[in-house]
Amino acid sequence: MGIPKFYRWISERYPLISQLIEGDKIPEFDNLYLDMNGILHNCTHKDSDDATFRMTEDQMFIAIFRYIDLLFEKVKPKKLFFMAIDGVAPRAKMNQQRSRRFRTALDAENARQKAISQGTELPAEAPFDTNSITPGTEFMVKLSTQLHYFVSRKVSEDSRWQNIQIVLSGHEVPGEGEHKIMEYIRAAKSQPEYNANTRHCLYGLDADLIMLGLVSHEPHFSLLREEVTFGPARNKPKDLFRQKFFLLHLSLVREYLELEFKDLKHTLTFPFDMEHVIDDFILLCVFVGNDFLPNLPQLHINEGALTFMFEAYKKILPLCKGYLNDSGTINMETLRMLLKELVTFEFKLFEADHDDKLYSESKSTSDGRKPRNKKQAPLTITTRESRIFESIETYVNVAQESEESKWEIPRNIVEPEIDFIKTLATKLSLVLTIDDKNVKLTMPSVENSDESDEEAEFAVQRVLEQYRSAKVQEEDKKGEEKAHDAVMKRFIGWKDDYYKEKFGFSYHNQEAMTELCSNYVQGLQWVMNYYYKGVCSWSWFFKYHYAPRVSDISKGLEADLNFQFGQPFKPFQQLMGVMPPLSDSLIPMAYRPLLHDPKSPIIDFYPLEFELDLNGKKMDWEAVVKIPFVDEGRLLKAMAAHDKELTPGERKRNTFGKMIQFKYDNSVDSIYESSLRDVFPDIDHNHCSITEYEFPPMEGKVYKSCLSPGALLGGDLLAGFPSLKTIPFTAELTTRHSVCVFERDSRSEAMVISIENQFENTTVEDIAEKLLHQSVYVGYPYLREAQVISVSDELFNYAKLTVQGRQEIRPTSNGQEEIQRYFRKTGEAYKNYARHGVDIGATAVAITVRLLKGLKQLPSGALVKEFDTDLEKEAVVPVQTLLTSVVNEDQRFVERSAPKVDEQYPVGTRGFYLGPEAYGRPLQVVKISDASHVDVAVNIAKYANDTGFGVAIAREEQAKMVYFTSIEVCRELGLPMLLLSKITASFSATFDGSKNTNLGLNLKFESKKLKVLGYTRRAATGWEYSLQAKELVKEYMTRFPRLFQGLIKEMHTDRPDIAVLLGSEHAAKEQLPAIKAWLKSKESVRMERVPLDSEQLLPDAVQKIESTVDKILQMDASTEIKMLKHVVPSVLFKPADAIHKLQNQKFQLGDRVLYAKDTGNVPIASTGTVIGISTIDGRKVLDVVFDYTFLGGITLSGRCSEDRGMTVEGSSVINLTNRQVGNSGSHRSSPPPQQHQQHGAQRGRGGANAGGRGRGGPANGRGGAQTGRGGYPSGHAGVLHVARGGGQPTRGRGGRPRQEV
Repeated sequence: MGIPKFYRWISERYPLISQLIEGDKIPEFDNLYLDMNGILHNCTHKDSDDATFRMTEDQMFIAIFRYIDLLFEKVKPKKLFFMAIDGVAPRAKMNQQRSRRFRTALDAENARQKAISQGTELPAEAPFDTNSITPGTEFMVKLSTQLHYFVSRKVSEDSRWQNIQIVLSGHEVPGEGEHKIMEYIRAAKSQPEYNANTRHCLYGLDADLIMLGLVSHEPHFSLLREEVTFGPARNKPKDLFRQKFFLLHLSLVREYLELEFKDLKHTLTFPFDMEHVIDDFILLCVFVGNDFLPNLPQLHINEGALTFMFEAYKKILPLCKGYLNDSGTINMETLRMLLKELVTFEFKLFEADHDDKLYSESKSTSDGRKPRNKKQAPLTITTRESRIFESIETYVNVAQESEESKWEIPRNIVEPEIDFIKTLATKLSLVLTIDDKNVKLTMPSVENSDESDEEAEFAVQRVLEQYRSAKVQEEDKKGEEKAHDAVMKRFIGWKDDYYKEKFGFSYHNQEAMTELCSNYVQGLQWVMNYYYKGVCSWSWFFKYHYAPRVSDISKGLEADLNFQFGQPFKPFQQLMGVMPPLSDSLIPMAYRPLLHDPKSPIIDFYPLEFELDLNGKKMDWEAVVKIPFVDEGRLLKAMAAHDKELTPGERKRNTFGKMIQFKYDNSVDSIYESSLRDVFPDIDHNHCSITEYEFPPMEGKVYKSCLSPGALLGGDLLAGFPSLKTIPFTAELTTRHSVCVFERDSRSEAMVISIENQFENTTVEDIAEKLLHQSVYVGYPYLREAQVISVSDELFNYAKLTVQGRQEIRPTSNGQEEIQRYFRKTGEAYKNYARHGVDIGATAVAITVRLLKGLKQLPSGALVKEFDTDLEKEAVVPVQTLLTSVVNEDQRFVERSAPKVDEQYPVGTRGFYLGPEAYGRPLQVVKISDASHVDVAVNIAKYANDTGFGVAIAREEQAKMVYFTSIEVCRELGLPMLLLSKITASFSATFDGSKNTNLGLNLKFESKKLKVLGYTRRAATGWEYSLQAKELVKEYMTRFPRLFQGLIKEMHTDRPDIAVLLGSEHAAKEQLPAIKAWLKSKESVRMERVPLDSEQLLPDAVQKIESTVDKILQMDASTEIKMLKHVVPSVLFKPADAIHKLQNQKFQLGDRVLYAKDTGNVPIASTGTVIGISTIDGRKVLDVVFDYTFLGGITLSGRCSEDRGMTVEGSSVINLTNRQVGNSGSHRSSPPPQQHQQHGAQRGRGGANAGGRGRGGPANGRGGAQTGRGGYPSGHAGVLHVARGGGQPTRGRGGRPRQEV
């Protein structure tokens, strides 16, 4: 949970920190860390209170596997993959865990009771108790077993998992997941060989991960998380392939913080150190929320708490002798200064809670009170305020003649009158600037002179006259003191009320106050120790539900900070410490009486009813759960009396375990038995060794919380890690911006970057000469390489043309259309940058670029850059936002010359043959023939497969799908076109004057560019509707004719009243439930929303394809090994080359494809049929129904059989129907080589072992242990096990026959 509302706050204040991941446009990372608990919750239950939702445990485990694989494939770590699940937590965290679990169980029970009261039929199976995701439960033990299986399988079969270090810190290892990750980073960073520029990616959902990332002082550190939306709940994408992810770059957060606190560089009496400032920032954030201490009263992020704290910090630090936080150790004297300044903020809260004018009004009377009059009282100012006014009036009169003039005075001279100056500046429309030293007024900028200037001048003179005639009141020092005393008395009373209400003791109880505040200060230091060094005490915790007021914390600055380390609870002790009675099924039977028996010595720990205190918050989930704190001594004593009743299995469950390391070892070849019979198949060839893992040794080493020597910063950061400093800029913290985050305009302060135009004094001709056909970097600050194809200004477009064999730059005059396009595109760029807090200024010159698509492999094997030539993807870029070079080029996109044959295809290389006689068949290199050729063994099917049946079925089914234009539908149904358009979309009407009801059929989504499969499509002439859609509209009209009569009359009304549509309030109340129920029943029928450009086959067509494939699989699948000699490399393909060789293929529905990668969810060499084609982030993606089920397979939204479908990138498969890669001609040079045939004794599909348990094999469960179709040949290099989805085909998912020779 971390810091409530912090993620939104920091995203609005520093708008560029988050980057949407588009396709494979992601930095290269060395280490990927998964804070697993977020994944576990995502994959086991909904976020809603749906009492009918059910998932089986095997569905949960498979969902978890898929998500882990998705994140791994998204990041592709190069060195380390570290998965951490929450183990037993320190007591400081257990109190929060206890509150959450009590609340979760209560919410679940309330949802169940509500569903029953509404007559909802609940499933017979018990719902999943989300409190199961706690160390020591049976579910967590099962999960640990399944994860061992999953990782072993991936390491054995997926090449990306085989060359990196993989560590699992499970629930049996004490410590929170994210802090176990940080412990690893601290240990690694302490090693002498540590690389200061290690690239870290941490996945997790908690906002406090930002703090932990900053604590590491690692510049190449990014946080990965799903797209965040605020406001009304949004549906998550059904297909994980379409899930959007963001990277939050701490490199940018660090630079924004440097801008936030830049003034300190010139005001401190000790050396400025940005790393220390970052440490101080972390402590400041702890005050407004963390998992271990309650937030300070009324100190809320969304109400400006952090902004005020920053200002207070910047004000007091120059007066201190050191920073606030010294690598995790709090400087109590600096903290004392900060707390003293924060009292000002608390006093404002006090004024807001009472009469915010009390103090200012009391200045003019002796008793501190002044009666209020309904008439506005004459303006009264003090003598000091009068003198300040005279000075400002003189400035205003002089400033009208000199734009350069300003009014400036030292801040300490006018400190008591700053509010007076602010008010006067606002009335006079002056620009006010206040810093630590000075108060400055300047005139606003004026662009044009017109009649409105005269009106403004009259307004200014009216204000001046008002203050000239104001009554001047002499300061009454004694009166002020008396008024101040009266206010302070009220202030103390205000605080006393708080402590009596929340704590049950008085503010004047000094002993209780000192104990409370000391406990809070201990908490601050405990949290800092936890962040910077790890657990300093397992047993310490904050003993109160609420925090003291800010002005009182200083009472605890002498607290004893010598923590007792203690030891963690055992798993069952934590379960008993955090579980509510409603989740007693998760606790061993031996201990359950302690939760329910009235005679239990700890029955008071488990109340069935408890108070929820919103405590000034707005959302129910933010409420304080007022349940008793657990007394450790009483708990352990009560449990000890029942320990003997534990079963042997439970005793084992109640112990700690070790971290596990998984490593690929080719010398290991064993059978890994399924961890879940009838669901997962055995791993027939397990090559994964599992050993205990220990962190790098820390003995004799000291971890320093600072930048490591040699760490790169700013423009020197490694490729893919953004920096603001790559282009010169200025920055200003302001509310005058167009920032938009999470699809909402921000009204908060934001740091706005104004970049400098480095081309400002360069002519467009010179820019064209320098940049045309050159590589540049666009997308500041997320730089992407691109190639410039034209340069233009408003009037001319410059491009390189070939004239008489020579390249020349020629200008072309822009016509009216080109001029409009220029302003439209540059305007769009300006607005897009402005939404992210960047002011790029006016664009005088723009460039058109082609973005780097990747590297393309030439027939020779050389890799060259390929720029996207799709006209729709060309980008118009303001020239001031580009870079002509970078310090560190992305090594993944560096061109490479052709390697030697023995380097590109060494003996033993396994891949696929792309020659005409055995296209797509597995091969293995057995010999290097000469400098340009190799000998290969190819596994060839004895009987050729039909690769055209899928296309034939697709065309036949598509021919049946008849679509009608809007005009045709309206003519047949007698509907106006406007009403058809509205009623087939999302169409809102109101009821009872407020609540919106959607009366639309949701068949099309124009703004989201979505259609509904089988119902609608978008043609060049407009929307078209299928027969199914037409019949649905017709049924709607027939069932509710009165509604449609009203809709026709009111179709031009935005959000019409349902009572008007149906004729009366009575009719609306009577018919609306039936309308809503009918619409819901139609939505319950599967209506898949897909992008407009998608081509998809309907389930009936997919079923025909599956049936056809299943029949083919019963035929003779025998293969033979052919030795081909003197083969040219251009007809060879290895999985590592997929991204470079396959990215430009074209596909049509029904194409037969072969999965050619040795990584990802789909087993290599799997064949399937394309049933869907779409584009995501500019990449071609395919929905494929594969011939066999496999672990990780999906139903593609119900269009194919279970475990048989998958969405894959077009660059991961070879198109077998339309052959486009390789060499369609001869595969060899003359003379023809000898061929050696080796006939295997492979059994065909459906052999003796066919028809096994579970979903192993084709959709009907068939699939024996044959070893033919699609298998890699072993040739002379031994047996190769191919099918990563293989394993034991007669049992469990993924039982695709293993293919070998």
